[in-house]
Amino acid sequence: MDRVEVSSTPADEEEAGAGAGEGEAKEQGPKVVDRRRLRAEDDDQAAEGEPVAEEVVRKPTFVEELEKKVAVAEEKLRGHIERIDKESAEFRARQGRELERRTQQARKDAVSAFLGIADDMGRATAAASGPFEDPAKRQEALESLVEGVRMIQGRFFQELASFGVKPFSSKGEKFDPERHEAVRTIEVNDPKLDGLVVEELAQGYLLGDEVLRPGTVAVGKFSAPS
Repeated sequence: MDRVEVSSTPADEEEAGAGAGEGEAKEQGPKVVDRRRLRAEDDDQAAEGEPVAEEVVRKPTFVEELEKKVAVAEEKLRGHIERIDKESAEFRARQGRELERRTQQARKDAVSAFLGIADDMGRATAAASGPFEDPAKRQEALESLVEGVRMIQGRFFQELASFGVKPFSSKGEKFDPERHEAVRTIEVNDPKLDGLVVEELAQGYLLGDEVLRPGTVAVGKFSAPS
């Protein structure tokens, strides 16, 4: 069998090269995705009841780390606040118990101080109760009673002084509404006595520098002689 040789012309070679170039250009060109077709396919799947994969949107890593740090800080803050509230409640409870204990102790001290005075009063009244057939003995008992009451009064003021309480005299002082309680006025002929305490009906008492009870007084009011 005879061999047939086919010769190509330069024009044929150029045409073949151009065809090969177009093929390579088509293979190397960008790939085009028809998203409308994909959405249509998803709609068809949803219509047929098939699950459609949801698009997951992930946050940047630094945002997730920041949210975790914020959550940890908030948890620590809540724990700190709860601990402070608990400690504050316990502190208030302790303070309340301590105040109650001190108040009760102060009451006991005050009452105990006057129990002895009550005993003295009982002995004094028993000694003066009688009966006394002899008038001389009756008089002696009355004098003993008066002396006993004076002693009891002195002891009473001593106990008051131990608590910081002391009486003050008002007669002759200028009337002071902070220290005196005027129950009446008395007309005086001397203008120097106008506005002064001319009679003391009950002593006033101080607790430290504070007026515990004002003195009950009568105040002079000048009246010019007619």
